[in-house]
Amino acid sequence: MSQHHVNPDLIHRTAWGNPLWNALHNLNIIGLCLAGSIITALIWPLALPVCLLFTLVTSVIFTLQRWRCPLRMPMTLSLDDPSQDRKVRRSLFSFWPTLFQYEADETSPARGIFYVGYRRINDIGRELWLSMDDLTRHIIFFSTTGGGKTETTFAWLLNPLCWGRGFTFVDGKAQNDTTRTIWYLSRRFGREDDIEVINFMNGGKSRSEIIQSGEKSRPQSNTWNPFAFSTEAFTAETMQSMLPQNVQGGEWQSRAIAMNKALVFGTKFWCVRERKTMSLQMLREHMTLEGMAKLYCRGLDDQWPEEAIAPLRNYLQDVPGFDMSLVRTPSAWTEEPRKQHAYLSGQFSETFTTFAETFGDVFAADAGDIDIRDSIHSDRILIVMIPALDTSAHTTSALGRMFITQQSMILARDLGYRLEGTDAQTLEVKKYKGRFPYICILDEVGAYYTDRIAVEATQVRSLEFSLIMTAQDQERIEGQTSATNTATLMQNAGTKFAGRIVSDDKTARTVKNAAGEEARARMGSLQRHDGVMGESWVDGNQITIQMESKINVQDLIRLNAGEFFTVFQGDVVPSASVYIPDSEKSCDSDPVVINRYISVEAPRLERLRRLVPRTVQRRLPTPEHVSSIIGVLTEKTSRKRRKKHTEPYRIIDTFQDQLKRTQTSLDLLPQYDTDIESRANELWKKAVHTINNTTREERRVCYITLNRPEEEHSGPEDIPSVKAILNTLLPLEMLLPVPDLTASPPHKKNVAQTPSGGKQESRKKRF
Repeated sequence: MSQHHVNPDLIHRTAWGNPLWNALHNLNIIGLCLAGSIITALIWPLALPVCLLFTLVTSVIFTLQRWRCPLRMPMTLSLDDPSQDRKVRRSLFSFWPTLFQYEADETSPARGIFYVGYRRINDIGRELWLSMDDLTRHIIFFSTTGGGKTETTFAWLLNPLCWGRGFTFVDGKAQNDTTRTIWYLSRRFGREDDIEVINFMNGGKSRSEIIQSGEKSRPQSNTWNPFAFSTEAFTAETMQSMLPQNVQGGEWQSRAIAMNKALVFGTKFWCVRERKTMSLQMLREHMTLEGMAKLYCRGLDDQWPEEAIAPLRNYLQDVPGFDMSLVRTPSAWTEEPRKQHAYLSGQFSETFTTFAETFGDVFAADAGDIDIRDSIHSDRILIVMIPALDTSAHTTSALGRMFITQQSMILARDLGYRLEGTDAQTLEVKKYKGRFPYICILDEVGAYYTDRIAVEATQVRSLEFSLIMTAQDQERIEGQTSATNTATLMQNAGTKFAGRIVSDDKTARTVKNAAGEEARARMGSLQRHDGVMGESWVDGNQITIQMESKINVQDLIRLNAGEFFTVFQGDVVPSASVYIPDSEKSCDSDPVVINRYISVEAPRLERLRRLVPRTVQRRLPTPEHVSSIIGVLTEKTSRKRRKKHTEPYRIIDTFQDQLKRTQTSLDLLPQYDTDIESRANELWKKAVHTINNTTREERRVCYITLNRPEEEHSGPEDIPSVKAILNTLLPLEMLLPVPDLTASPPHKKNVAQTPSGGKQESRKKRF
């Protein structure tokens, strides 16, 4: 330090302050005064009345002030929190509100639930707490390397563990000790079975060496399929997030997005129809032009609905140089459509190749181990480790953006869309609310920042979802997006923590702007006095008032690891986090184990029927009765005679699916929870109504034969109509007249005349 440096404490002075009054509000000075009064009374007993009076006055002055915490007060104190007071206008008389009005403070109970740390410098040791409202307004923590962000985050993770809730931890510069520390902390709370890990780290190992060596060890990660339970919109948005950000060629990216949506919609419908699981590998197989054309031809052959075929057909028609008449003969295609499609698919090729080959052990071909929706709603502890050294910046960013996109889409589903109905049916937001929020910690968010993070910060407050973001600087975040989007994120981060920052750049300016300025008194000059021993300097006669920032860059540079400034509601609080010793974050005798999951197939209906009582079984109609009705409704009479000349390979009928959906709706409605016959009658009425309101063309059945042409039948078709066949399935009690009991003996069977003049036995048909 330079010898000409002036102590800042001598420059900043206190103006308009009463030293005695300030001293009586200091806890340490009050303690000294009370101790001095007791000692004085013991030494000089005559001063006891004066000492008692002095003690009484100082105690009253000290207790009249409202004590408060630097941030919020913990809810366990069961006291009113002065930081949440509101100024309201009240009247002295309730019957006349406008008479004798006065201003009063409306108090609120303490709601602090999140322990941040403790205060430094003044009032050392006072606890720092945040409420749920503060958490759902989100938090951002800026600090350079070595500022203690990771250790501070470990201390903050104790809060959801104490609540019994889960959390999500995404690390943008992953190390294995981070996962191990979280595992051991969870182990201390008995939560190690709830941990799920998505580990993209490979330690710089060569994939080729692993394949050549034949290593069969289990992967150090749970498997994850981001497309297994996603809708078409979810999958399309996830793939769109893989595209590079802020690069040239925006026109090609827009066309690639259109190609992506057609591919996703066609592949998803095929997976739903064939009961397959959609995966990253499946999308890669169908991304080629031949794959999309093959998918389109499959839709034509299997008679997909028009809504499912239209996206594929529209894209193929828009490809320059592609002839739709040659869609089934790829060998006849020219080079122009292949080249045009290669430009579009090339936008995704780098990411797809990296994901499928480098991280093939993480991305599952089946459903996978991890469902993010289940992790959030079931309070799992989800850890996502994204490496920074052994992958490129684009790959690191794509991995993080894929996870963030999946998470935001799941939260969007929780917001609901229904408008009609009761609150219990429509307001899905209330289903997952509780006493404590769900916390998502995004460590090193600048490595994988996406615009969806800012959108989440503006939307997920109603879901009681809290974002805690840590970053080294603001410039890296702006490198992933625009300055406007970054400004939106800064505005939605209600609480900011500023650790060690070494330069007066955008990060420091953002923190200073959030803290604001305050008026401070400064001693502007000194006066020189000559004396016997030499000259001396005394304070000047004037003090100037200047507006200064509450945070100085030099104060940020001097911070040690684990120390930071908390910017909360315009106040700057010197803070420090709790440090967990290394001995508390590990255990040599207790190894870390990744929770592995076993795939279990869904039980069949026959097995479930054996497990439930007889009364519950009656709620489901028997498959025999349902199939008999469906068989009559879906059979085309004009082709009944042709069946003996062909061998059907597959029967395709969209009307049968419609009737199945009707049956499912009857199973779910509570008013049809009756016996089998009543349910069968309702199903029969629905079937007859459908027949009367649909055309024969809509109920057409297409038989796909084994390369055997059908023989034409030139004879007359004297086949009865569908309505006549349906009438034969009605209960006979509804068709037969009332029998004449006097015409036949009681021991004989009841017979009825058929339309042809013969007799037919009356038998009851059960549905």
